[in-house]
Amino acid sequence: MSTTPVAATVLAEQWLTEQLKQQRELFLLIDSLAEPNPVVELFTADLMQSYSNLYLGTEFSDMAEVGPWLVHLSQPNNALIQTLLQTPERHWGWLASAARSDIASISQHWRERMLIDEQTQRSLYRFQDNRVIARHLAQLSAEQRPLLLGPLASALCWDGQAWQSFENPKPALYPAPFAKPWQELAEPEAISADIQRHNLEQWLWQEHSAATAELAETHNLSTWLDEQLVKAKQWDWHAQERIEFLLSQQLDPIIAADKRWAPLPAETADSHFERCRKQLSTVLELQV
Repeated sequence: MSTTPVAATVLAEQWLTEQLKQQRELFLLIDSLAEPNPVVELFTADLMQSYSNLYLGTEFSDMAEVGPWLVHLSQPNNALIQTLLQTPERHWGWLASAARSDIASISQHWRERMLIDEQTQRSLYRFQDNRVIARHLAQLSAEQRPLLLGPLASALCWDGQAWQSFENPKPALYPAPFAKPWQELAEPEAISADIQRHNLEQWLWQEHSAATAELAETHNLSTWLDEQLVKAKQWDWHAQERIEFLLSQQLDPIIAADKRWAPLPAETADSHFERCRKQLSTVLELQV
């Protein structure tokens, strides 16, 4: 039986107490795609005294607005922190501790781990997602865990059902090149689908920022994205190229309303895609 977030808060508070007892510095790894955006809340609560936007200064700087943040937590007793601990189902991120406050080296550590190297393409590693990091830390061996946590001494993550704490037996910097055993861990279907959704949302902001911003003014972007993924699944458009084509074209309201999207009788997925690509492609004039 899973533990309710509010009932489980005591476990999180015990972890906080233990980290402070050991005189460790506290950090938040924030997922800015959570709703409402935790970064806005942290600024409002005056908790953003020392922080780092982890995409800034990298090749993904243009996605900084939706990227992960590392925040040094100097006021662990702030009311907002209690609110975050009581609402982990928002998937706002996770907490960590370190022997000293060196936000620059911790930031560099995660910037070196933000990419997943696959055979055909690179994708962003969503280490800011509490479910992803909790699953990976739980499956890594004691010898492998330091490669992922680096200088962090301990981590507290909501795995979707309960708070989980993970100790790093050898906190230190592990600069590149290094092994990435977490890439070899298979994700459950639900988590894989969620990761895909987040990656596609980031892709929309990166490649079609103006049209995505305009859409977000009138639609819930997550709901809209789910609707498009349902279409792609129904049409057997599983390849990344086909999903990105669908999303980019659906951003245009006129193109999205075109009745030619519907598959024809006896039309295969391949021929359906090629027909739509030829008949419905439009160049979106975007200004970032």
